[in-house]
Amino acid sequence: MELLIPLWLPILLSAAVVWIVSAIVWMALPHHKQDFIGLPDEDAFIEFIRRSEIKPGNYVFPDFRGREAMKSEKTCKTLEEGPVGHLSVWQTPVTMGNKMVATFIVYLVVSTLIAYLTRVALPGAAPFSNVFQVSATAGVLAYCFSFIPNGVWFGAYKRTIVASFIDGIVYGCITGAIFAWYWQH
Repeated sequence: MELLIPLWLPILLSAAVVWIVSAIVWMALPHHKQDFIGLPDEDAFIEFIRRSEIKPGNYVFPDFRGREAMKSEKTCKTLEEGPVGHLSVWQTPVTMGNKMVATFIVYLVVSTLIAYLTRVALPGAAPFSNVFQVSATAGVLAYCFSFIPNGVWFGAYKRTIVASFIDGIVYGCITGAIFAWYWQH
């Protein structure tokens, strides 16, 4: 804990700046606009979900979660012929507040871990370039690579993965610059 107390300002500042930049990236910039596409007959699909009384949750189809299901003829046929996918049904009403708070908490935890790593790697005074190198590398690792396995497994478009990877490099560099700037003061 003694390692982190002097770093409270860059921890909070980097988490806040990354949070603000990520909000701008997702709301204002065009490179994530095609991450999701609309359904051909959205109204009929929504009505089907309502009629089916599907509760909020994450679903997979076909349901091949168990060893027996994987061996079933029905599952094998569907996995071969399709459609195959997953469906996330959100709790309504959809509010952004709780999601934004949760995202900030994640960024705060990431910044705290980066602060810890940087302090352990560079326990005393260090040049801007060294602090930036350690903290930006840790930031890039955290922001670029954490989502890729889910993207691969759950069918994200390649361009979505690439765009998110570029975002992660930006977020990591922002974090590195804030820590390196603070180290000099």
